[in-house]
Amino acid sequence: MLTEAGAMKILQMPPAIFPHVEQGFPSPYSYPAMTLDECSSADFSQFESFDNYCYAMFTFEQVMGQTSGLTGWSPRFLEAVALKDDIFLFEGSRCVEFSKSRFREKVMTRWEEMQVRMFQRQGGA
Repeated sequence: MLTEAGAMKILQMPPAIFPHVEQGFPSPYSYPAMTLDECSSADFSQFESFDNYCYAMFTFEQVMGQTSGLTGWSPRFLEAVALKDDIFLFEGSRCVEFSKSRFREKVMTRWEEMQVRMFQRQGGA
């Protein structure tokens, strides 16, 4: 998603340095193409769609499921995402919980209907 949106770039792995990496497959590694400040001020409106939101939140939930969850919420995340999304529940000023029931209702209902499950610009271009 971040590569498609221009926030990350795929790291090219030269065969001379990485002979064990099979050529023709995309690298699993990437690097930032912009700082967090640049990212927060960038215009990503061409990616604003409910399907992209569902794709991003599905991925977010998968990452949370593969780790012990997110225990140290970034202040940037709280301000830019959690405060604006009813999937996150606040108890006090810094206690944030991910609502699995709201996630299932809001995201998974649409996810199960989606015929194309990929992050893309509006209009599929």
